[in-house]
Amino acid sequence: MPKKFLPAFVVTFVLYFLMEWILHGQLLMGIYAGASQLMLPQSMMMSRMVWMLLGYLILAFCWVYFFGKFSTKKDIAKGIVWGLSLMMFLKVPEALISYSVMTLSGWAYLWNIVGGVVEGAVIGAIMGMLMREKA
Repeated sequence: MPKKFLPAFVVTFVLYFLMEWILHGQLLMGIYAGASQLMLPQSMMMSRMVWMLLGYLILAFCWVYFFGKFSTKKDIAKGIVWGLSLMMFLKVPEALISYSVMTLSGWAYLWNIVGGVVEGAVIGAIMGMLMREKA
């Protein structure tokens, strides 16, 4: 693996975890409070945190690995496109499927999509910057 992979992987993991915490743990907390029957108790969530971290690690690894492997040009613009594409692939279907079976407000899903797209653009830009090729 190229030497740019590890820094990009670590930064992608940290940024994605922090941005998801801001989105879900802060901004959408009020909406989620209205559907507390869908959520595990806080203590149980914390006891399962290792699984959440593992999920973020796998996502960050795949995000950076596949960008490095399949992107023909590695720069900020391609990183943004990659990040937006990935988040549209992940967030839109997930939100539509969840909306059809859960009692959360439609706003929760809309903001999940919007937040995901913003996350994709920001993380993609930074990842593209970290992995950019010399001209």
